[in-house]
Amino acid sequence: MKTLSKPNNKPNHPAATSAAGSLLEQQQFWLNNLDAAQQCWNKLSRADLLQSEGMPHRLSRLLKEHYALSREQADHQINRFKQSCQLSPD
Repeated sequence: MKTLSKPNNKPNHPAATSAAGSLLEQQQFWLNNLDAAQQCWNKLSRADLLQSEGMPHRLSRLLKEHYALSREQADHQINRFKQSCQLSPD
């Protein structure tokens, strides 16, 4: 006879916990720097920026659409923006 056990809600792998923490850090970084992003890319609305959640692929798509940039140009701007925010004092 097979016994049923309670499902284990804990991540099976330490990387899952790390990935979740990383996502939360990315979301917090984005919320902390939303005003700077809006100043940097003033053709994007605040709603656009919030919906992107700071995810590079979403931001890249928005920059390509609103600024007629190539994917490489958009990715370069995103990387420069992230670096400038990390170097700025809080």
